[in-house]
Amino acid sequence: MPVTTTKPRKRLTREESRAQTRATLIAVGRTHFLRYGLDGAVAEKIAEDAGYSRGALYSNFDGKEALFLAVIREEQARQVNDFRSILKDESTSKERLKKMRDAIADLLTDHDWIVLRAEFEAGALRNKCIRQSFVEVHRQQIRHGGDLVRDLLRSSEVTSFLKPDDFITVILNLAHGLAVTQRILGPQLSQKSTRTLIQSLFDHLIATA
Repeated sequence: MPVTTTKPRKRLTREESRAQTRATLIAVGRTHFLRYGLDGAVAEKIAEDAGYSRGALYSNFDGKEALFLAVIREEQARQVNDFRSILKDESTSKERLKKMRDAIADLLTDHDWIVLRAEFEAGALRNKCIRQSFVEVHRQQIRHGGDLVRDLLRSSEVTSFLKPDDFITVILNLAHGLAVTQRILGPQLSQKSTRTLIQSLFDHLIATA
């Protein structure tokens, strides 16, 4: 009989192992923050469910709040990449604008993001450090979003009476408030209706000729 040999696994470098640990803690932390909220989540339980010791969490993050901020920043980075891909993949201004509108409506009515963003806001109202991070993240959102809108407005077919940064400020904050209300009201204001309202708001603020 032929003898089969198992190829030994490549040992991770210290940097790779640390990155893997952080990624796992962020993923498990995200689940806990969604389920229990920022105040209700317990750092030790997050570490345990991730398969690590309490010390592993605190060697990678300053605490539960720092882990939460890592979750938010990872979400934001993913969102920016998604939006950039949309603008890159569509050739016509009309299609790019439509795809961006639909992507914004999808994002801002996504249950997980609504909860995480609401937790972020609530934490910022109570905690000075989280407030400072909220300000930084908000500025990044406006900067990245404004760059995307500026890219759209390079086409003579796309018009808006708002400056790019103002457009993003309005669409993100008004639409998020609407989405939070929808989650609270439930059947009284459907997710589908909320999505349509966000699309209508987008169309009133920017459009193709």
